[in-house]
Amino acid sequence: MRALWLVVLMPVAAHAAGVELEVAPGYAWSTDISASAPVLRARLGVEFPWFTPSIVGVGGLSDPGRLSHQGQRGGWTGWGLAAEARFHTNGEDRFFAGLGAGWGQLSTLQIENGDTEGYRGKPAPYVEAVIGYQWVHDELRLGIELTLDIFNRVHLDGDFGTRFCVDEGGGSPPASVQFCPTGHSFYMVGLALTLGFTP
Repeated sequence: MRALWLVVLMPVAAHAAGVELEVAPGYAWSTDISASAPVLRARLGVEFPWFTPSIVGVGGLSDPGRLSHQGQRGGWTGWGLAAEARFHTNGEDRFFAGLGAGWGQLSTLQIENGDTEGYRGKPAPYVEAVIGYQWVHDELRLGIELTLDIFNRVHLDGDFGTRFCVDEGGGSPPASVQFCPTGHSFYMVGLALTLGFTP
C-alpha cells in the first residue's frame, strides 16, 4: 500500500515549483461595527500547478486599549492560524482563490468613543478566505488580494453588554441576560498587498 502511494505522489512532487514564502501588509474592517486596523498576513506554501497548499497566519496590529466612558479608542486586535487550500491559474499573470480553517482569537474590537462598550473573544475555530491577482517573474511574486477573516466565540463587554449575552467568565448577569459560552461570529473584510518569493 505504501508503495502504491509513492507511485501516485512521485509525479505530483516532481512537478512542484517549490516552497513559496509570502508577506502581505494590509488593512481590515469589521462588517458589524465601525472599527478597523492595519493587518499583517504571512503564508508558507508548496506550489504545484493550479494548487498551493499553505499555512497562513494573520494578526491585527492596532490595540485600541481599555474600554472607557471618555476618550475610548477604536480598532481591533486578533490573530489566526489556518491551513489553506489555494487554487490559481498558471503563467506570469495569475488569479487565485483560497479557503482555510484553523484556530484564532478576536482579542479586542471596539468603536471610537464607545462609552465602555466593546467586544472580546476567546480562542476558537477560525476561517479565512482570499481572492486576488499575482504577478510572477522568476522567484518574485507581487500581488493584491481581498481577504475575509471569521472569528468565533466573541461576546459584548462593558456597561451595556446585554444586546447579545455575557460570557461565562463575566460574573453573574441580571436575570434578563443569559450566559453565552460560545459567543458570536464576527467578520473582517480587508485589502492587502502581497510580496512573495520561491527560494
